[in-house]
Amino acid sequence: MSQRNKQATTWNAFDRGRTSPSGSLGVIADDETPAPTAPPMSQSYASRVPQRTTQASREENDLRRRRSSIAMKFNSIRQMGGPNSIDNFMNSYQRAAGFNQIAPVRRGSVTREFNADGDENGFTQRIRPRPPLTSQLSEQIAGSSPPPTTEPMSSTSGLRPPQTEPTETTSLLPTSNHEHSSSLRPRFDSEQDFSVSHGSISRRLSQSVQRRASILIQEQIETSQRAREDPEEYKDDLLQRPIQVETLPDGEVIERVIGESTVPMTIFNSTNVLVGIGILALPLALRYSGWVIGVTFLTLAALLTSYTAVLLAKCLDISSASTTYGDIAFLALGSWGRGLVEVVFVLELLAANVALIILFADSMSSLIPSADALYWKILVAIGLLPLNFVPFKSLSISSVVGIICTISLFVLVVVDGLIKPLTPGSLREVAVTHAFPANWRTIPLSFGLFMAPWGGHAVFPAIYRDMRHPQKFNGAIRTTYGFTYGLDLSLAVVGYLMFGEQVLDEVTANLLGSASYPRALSLIIVVLIAMIPITKMPLSNRPVMDTFNKKFMIDPRQMDPEARTISEKSTKHRLARATIAIAVNIVELGVALAIPDFDSIMALMGSAFCFFICVILPLIFYLRIFWGSDELTLFRKVFCFFAIAVSAALAIVGTIFAILPKEKLGLEPKH
Repeated sequence: MSQRNKQATTWNAFDRGRTSPSGSLGVIADDETPAPTAPPMSQSYASRVPQRTTQASREENDLRRRRSSIAMKFNSIRQMGGPNSIDNFMNSYQRAAGFNQIAPVRRGSVTREFNADGDENGFTQRIRPRPPLTSQLSEQIAGSSPPPTTEPMSSTSGLRPPQTEPTETTSLLPTSNHEHSSSLRPRFDSEQDFSVSHGSISRRLSQSVQRRASILIQEQIETSQRAREDPEEYKDDLLQRPIQVETLPDGEVIERVIGESTVPMTIFNSTNVLVGIGILALPLALRYSGWVIGVTFLTLAALLTSYTAVLLAKCLDISSASTTYGDIAFLALGSWGRGLVEVVFVLELLAANVALIILFADSMSSLIPSADALYWKILVAIGLLPLNFVPFKSLSISSVVGIICTISLFVLVVVDGLIKPLTPGSLREVAVTHAFPANWRTIPLSFGLFMAPWGGHAVFPAIYRDMRHPQKFNGAIRTTYGFTYGLDLSLAVVGYLMFGEQVLDEVTANLLGSASYPRALSLIIVVLIAMIPITKMPLSNRPVMDTFNKKFMIDPRQMDPEARTISEKSTKHRLARATIAIAVNIVELGVALAIPDFDSIMALMGSAFCFFICVILPLIFYLRIFWGSDELTLFRKVFCFFAIAVSAALAIVGTIFAILPKEKLGLEPKH
C-alpha cells in the first residue's frame, strides 16, 4: 500500500512533521524516535489527512493486504466519493442526531465530593484553579511554559492585537489587511490570545454582548485545557477542529469553526430535521384556511423561517466560542435567555412526542377498530420505555428511518389517490375544495399547523458549526427549504384534492379508514407510521432527560473522570436517572390522553413553540446582538420589528384557538 494512503493521527504529524536528514520535510526514519504528539484528531477529521509511514504501520498494511477480497471491495464501496463517501455521510448523520441538545454541558465543569464509601456528601460545585494555558510548540522549543495571562477578557476587537514577537499562532494566520482573505488553522491547543484562539469579538457590538462573548470564550478555554489533560475523552469535541479566519473588506475578522460535513451532508441533515410528522396535518390546514390563505401562509412561513436560520448563523459568527442556540440566547439576553430557551425546548420536544403517540394510536385504531385508541397510546408509551436506556450512538444509527418513512408515506398517498377512480380519496376525480374557508373560525388553527413543519431552528446552529465550508451555509439552507417546501406543498395539495372537506387530522387516517384501497398498502402505511415513533421518540427524549439530569446534577458529563466513574456505579444516581427516563414517557402519555386530537397538539406546538423558536427569538437575538452596528440597517430594523409583532399576534391567537373546545369552533369533537 502506498505511503500516501497512510493517515496522520496528530496535528504535529499533519502540519509540522519532522525534518528528514536532508533537511526537507519528509517521513520519519524507522530508527528515529517520534516527536512528542499533540492531542489526537477526531477520527473523521484524521481520515482526510495524509499520514506518514513507520515500520509498524507497514507491517500492519501487509496484514491488511491479506484480508478477504470481499471485505476489501465492500470497504472500497464505503470509501467511494471522497469527502461524500458513505462512511463520512453516516458519521455526519450520527453527529447530527446529537445536535438536538437543549443545554450543552461544558464537560468536566463539576467535581463532586464523595466519601470513601462512594456516597455523595452534597451537590456542590467546586471550581478548581485553572492551570496556565500554554502552547505545546512553545513548550517544545523553549522548554518552559509562558506565564499565564492576567487579563483573559482583554481582547474585544475584531482586529489582531499587536505582537512583538512572532508566535505559533501568528505564523498560522494571514496578515491583517483590508482585502478579503481566508486561512485555516488548527484548534488543538489552548493559547493565550483569546481573540485568535477562541473567537474574535467585534468592537462594534455592545458592551454587554462583548462581555457575554468573553464569558463563552473563557468557558471554551477552560474546556480546551481539560481536553489537553484528557485528550482521549475529548477527542471528538468541537474545540479540536480547525478554524477559518476571514478578514472582511472593512477590517472585521470573522472566525468560523470548520466542521467535517460537506454541503450535501448539511442538506441531508437539515432536511431530516424539517421533514417530520407535521406534514401529515397540512391537508387539514388547507381545509381550515382555503387555497388562497393556506398556500400564501405556507409560503411565507417557509421564507421567513429560512431567513431566520441564516440570521442564527450570523449571530454565531461573532465568536467561534458560541456553538448552539442556547449560546446565542446567552449572547443576546444573558443567563435568563438561556434558561428561557431550555424551558421552551423541553416543552416543544414533549409536545412532539405527544403528537407521535397520538399519530400511532389513531393509525392503529383506524386499521383495527376493535382496539380503542387509549390502548394503543398506553402500549406505545410504555413499550418504548426501554429505548430511553439504549446508548445514544445506537439510537442515532436508526434515526435515519424517520425521514425515509415520512417520504414513503407521501408516495403511498399519491399511489392510493391514483388507484381509486372516484371521489372521495381520488386524484382522478378530485373532491370539492374552496378558495377560502367554509368556516372562518378555523383559520387561527391553520396558523400553527402551517408552522409546525418548520420547527428545526434549535438544531441549525450545530449543523452550521459542523460544516466543512460554513460560508456555503446560506446556499445549503436555500436548497433544503426548496426541497422541503416542495414536499410539504405537494402533500397538502394532494391530500386536500383527494378528500376536500372530509380530510381528517392526519391524511393517512382517511386512507386507513376506507376499504377502497388495497389492504397491502394500508398495512405498509401502518408499519411506516409505527416505525416513526420508535426512531424519533427516544432521540427526542434524550435531550429532555439530559436537561433534568443536569438540573439535579446527576449528569455524568458534568463531572470529572473520577467523579463520573463513581456516579455511574452509585445506586442512588442510577435510580434517579432511571426515574427521570420513566417519568418523561409517563408525562407524554398523560398529555396524549388529555389532548386526543392530532390537529390540536400540532396546532398548539406550531403556535406556542415554533413561532417562538423559529421566528420571534431569532429576530430578537439578531436585534440585540447587532444593535448599533452597520449590519443592522434601518430597513432590517423595521422588518424585524414588524415580523416580531405579526408573529407574536398570530402565535397568541393560534394558541388560544388550539386549546378551545372544537364545539366552539363549529367542528365536530373527536370521539
